[in-house]
Amino acid sequence: MQIVPAILTADLSEARKLLEQISQSARFNRVQFDFIDGEYANNLTIKPEDVDLTPFLRMEFDAHLMVVEKNIDEYVKQSERVGFDRIIAQAESVSDLEKYSGLALDIHSPLETLEKFLPKLEVVVLMAIEPGFGGQEFNEEVIDRAKYLVDLRNKNVWKYKVQIDGGVQREHLDVLEKAGVDEVVVGAGRVLEWK
Repeated sequence: MQIVPAILTADLSEARKLLEQISQSARFNRVQFDFIDGEYANNLTIKPEDVDLTPFLRMEFDAHLMVVEKNIDEYVKQSERVGFDRIIAQAESVSDLEKYSGLALDIHSPLETLEKFLPKLEVVVLMAIEPGFGGQEFNEEVIDRAKYLVDLRNKNVWKYKVQIDGGVQREHLDVLEKAGVDEVVVGAGRVLEWK
């Protein structure tokens, strides 16, 4: 199971500092940036166009877009332009889910929302918190949701990865790995302290 540090900030210098620390640690192959437009959630972060990934391209990058539909095309264009490998849309904020190879689902949204898109998806992100803010408590309901998606993938020989995002502590790692989860997103500040 891969651990993916997440950067969620409105401060570009903090984002650069965290990115440098992640890169120097050499423990991580993928980094996620959480981009929030201030409308999808009452939080506003830097934008994809603010991020210079060029010095860090030995790693891969996710852009998790927590933005409303009227803003998403611009955020997608910016993410593609600066070199994000995977662009993940929050399923609740867009109407045309078929356009995306990565979709994230809120902890309270039904899994059926995604079912017809699963054969084409590269990654499914199951939120274990309310999207938009760090520091929330992990909701254990996400474990059964993950098992369901893993079983469905295995039964149908689909390719998507199952990623859990939000509130993950070190004590959750074993149970998530046993559930078949492929990737776990953890706040960069916290995961950099893990030995």
